[in-house]
Amino acid sequence: MSVLRPLDKLPGLNTATILLVGTEDVLLQQLAEAMLKEDCTSELKVHLAKSLPLPSNVNRPRIDLIVFVVNLHSKHSLRNVEESLHHVDAAFFLGKVSFLATGDRRLSSHHGAAPGPHAADLRRPCAQRLGPEPAVPAAEL
Repeated sequence: MSVLRPLDKLPGLNTATILLVGTEDVLLQQLAEAMLKEDCTSELKVHLAKSLPLPSNVNRPRIDLIVFVVNLHSKHSLRNVEESLHHVDAAFFLGKVSFLATGDRRLSSHHGAAPGPHAADLRRPCAQRLGPEPAVPAAEL
C-alpha cells in the first residue's frame, strides 16, 4: 500500500488512465462505461476502486486522473473519500484530481445530506454576478 504520486510511472503513448474511487459500484460502473463509449483519439483506460490506498503492484498503470465520487446522501461515502485523500500525494491536486458529487437534485436536510456546517449550501448554486469592478483593488495588489 502506497501513496499515489503523479509521476511514479512514465506515461503511455496516447493513453490516459482514470481511476474512479467511490462506494457505489453500480454508479462507478455506469460512469466508466459511459466514458469508454465516448470517441476519442487516445486510448482511455478506466479503473475502479472502493477506496485508497491501492495495493502496491508493479503492473499497475500510471494514473493520470483520480475522480472521487461522493454521494451527498451518504455519510459513509464522504468518510470514505476523506480517508482516501490521505493516500494521494499533494502534487496530484494540481489538475489531476476531481470530485463528482452525486445525489438527488432535491436534497433536503431530512434526507441525511453530507455532514458539516455548509451541507445545506450544496442544494442551490451560490454564484453571484460579477460586476465591472475588480474584487481586489489594484492598490492592494
